[in-house]
Amino acid sequence: MNETRAVFRSYRDSDYESCEALVNDAWKFDDNFKPQELSNIAKCTYTKGALIGSNFRKVVESHGKVVGFIFGLNEMSTKPKKSMLFGLNILRRILCVKGIKFSEKKKLLKAINNHEINRSKVVKRGKSEISLFVVDPNNQGVGYGKKLLSEFTTQCKSSGVESIIVETNKLGASSFYERVGFRNIGNFNSPLHEYATKGGQACMYERKCDSTTMD
Repeated sequence: MNETRAVFRSYRDSDYESCEALVNDAWKFDDNFKPQELSNIAKCTYTKGALIGSNFRKVVESHGKVVGFIFGLNEMSTKPKKSMLFGLNILRRILCVKGIKFSEKKKLLKAINNHEINRSKVVKRGKSEISLFVVDPNNQGVGYGKKLLSEFTTQCKSSGVESIIVETNKLGASSFYERVGFRNIGNFNSPLHEYATKGGQACMYERKCDSTTMD
């Protein structure tokens, strides 16, 4: 593993802008959501929503720049406080976006709701989970992602967690998760995934905390 000049540390509030930029680069929100305000809402919902729902937050810096992060939920640790105000604010922002028809806004809100309904049929929220995990493409392949994942897994295992789940897409990071010991536990239909991953298949993966696979 090449960790020269790499620093793994706890997330700071000042890291948020960098994390959201990494999310945008990974899922191309600016390309898939128009107008720009809708893209901004999508990036905030995805990034800050995952942040709020996590109690494990780590980043990796390379040459002084955040190039990756992991937000996760450890079900055995103090639960993060649910933010109803955040959800209401996102709803308000979507309804107030100018330049798109109300029918399109309604379609997006329905997609969010259907995503949660369909996902819950595979596994319900509340289990230990990787909420959001991104490493800049230019810094992949040197072990940053595996170390971030290892730190989360170690913390979960030490607190008595048996397994960790993650939501991903067959056209996305599923191959990475399979290489490090996750197995597919179910697919589900997600109109929300279709916005960012056309033709992909939303799926849930699980990894036992006592698994030694991390090649």
